[in-house]
Amino acid sequence: MNEDLDRKWDEAARTGQAIPIGDLVVCDVCNDDMTASPAIGGFIFGTYAYCPKCAASHLTKIREYGEEHMIRARAQSGETFADFVRRYRGPDSTIRIIKGNPILPEMKP
Repeated sequence: MNEDLDRKWDEAARTGQAIPIGDLVVCDVCNDDMTASPAIGGFIFGTYAYCPKCAASHLTKIREYGEEHMIRARAQSGETFADFVRRYRGPDSTIRIIKGNPILPEMKP
């Protein structure tokens, strides 16, 4: 994963604030840093960005389970994965961690 993005996740967890991520792009499946990668292709499955490698390796199972309708968007012909993800998420993309209620005492292991 990208060290800058790791720091941003840490800040989001610590503060609960929306943290701008700029042009950083990481595959949500394999965590490869794709920010400057020339790799072409990929798709958004549900809310997860699949890089070209992960898209190719997971597509058979997605089809097998009848979940192709969960593919929300695909990279355009000749479009890099990084450019596709940036186009899909828009220019003001952020990460934010919203913490829920702590575990109730009776639910602790």
